[in-house]
Amino acid sequence: MVAVGDTPSPVFGSQRVGERPAAPILVFDIETVPDIPLMYAGFEPALPEGRKFNVERDWNNLSIVDLIKQQKQINFPAPMYHLAMSICAVFVHPDTHGIIDGFKKTIPSCGSYAELLAAEAQLLRDFWGFCTKHADAARVWYDHVQSDFRMNDYQRKKLKPLPVTFCGYNISGFDLPVIEQRSMKHFIPCPIPEYGREFGYDSYRSRFALDKCFDLAQFVNGNASQKIGLDILARSMGLAGKLEGMDGSQVAEAFYQRGASQLIEDYCAVDVLITYGVYLGVQRFRGILDLEQFAECARQFEKFLRHEGRPPPYRILAEQSQEYFEKSQMRHS
Repeated sequence: MVAVGDTPSPVFGSQRVGERPAAPILVFDIETVPDIPLMYAGFEPALPEGRKFNVERDWNNLSIVDLIKQQKQINFPAPMYHLAMSICAVFVHPDTHGIIDGFKKTIPSCGSYAELLAAEAQLLRDFWGFCTKHADAARVWYDHVQSDFRMNDYQRKKLKPLPVTFCGYNISGFDLPVIEQRSMKHFIPCPIPEYGREFGYDSYRSRFALDKCFDLAQFVNGNASQKIGLDILARSMGLAGKLEGMDGSQVAEAFYQRGASQLIEDYCAVDVLITYGVYLGVQRFRGILDLEQFAECARQFEKFLRHEGRPPPYRILAEQSQEYFEKSQMRHS
């Protein structure tokens, strides 16, 4: 998305006094494939003609997934059965709401189950590491404020700057549980101390702690009986829909049978950028962005997509989202 390197962390909200600066916002999405050996162990489907499951032979055999769905009447398995194979993300500045950094990584074709698991473990380690890349952006502010001798330890903890605010569409229901549970499988620790240690309304898992995890699907759908998906919501705003020629139901076949890792990564990256466009629309609705700020964010977003050297799907997204960009520049509230 954007070049990921040793870029210095920007300072967020460094001029504010008496309040904790907002955390950098990580808009992300993941793509997964079924962990077939784990699914077989969990559901034990009856294989045809007395055939026995062999990990070395059947680790990428999607017909076993079909058997499980038919025999066990399961359409969508629990998060642990979804192997993370692509993660894309953009960091968003909490004050300007512009894109400041990016992450893209996808597992290439693998020759064995062991190789696949090793690649997933490294993907998860890299993602967790990227999550904390801008954790010290408000350090100058915090070091100044926390030295106040009148504060107790509880007050200092509440003022401690958050390392990241996770943001995405249905990340509380799927993406984060997959990342958490698959990390547990590989014994990978989360580098955010508060993430696994805090419980209740102030934890990352609480739907009410929007400063830690802002799930756009939860905000948009609220208590509505019929839920709206990302694709239709984006189209309603004038954004392009998902990448043509790929959707979530095709990822497993594309990876296991065609080795189409690049196509999957493009699909995941476009989803993240569409989610970012929706995020801006939500922040406009909330009044976080005024008319001028929203117009400027949209201008920078289009400029980002059209920047020289961007992958073709980015430019296609820009071309097919002209309604969004044009509406964002209209001078009415």
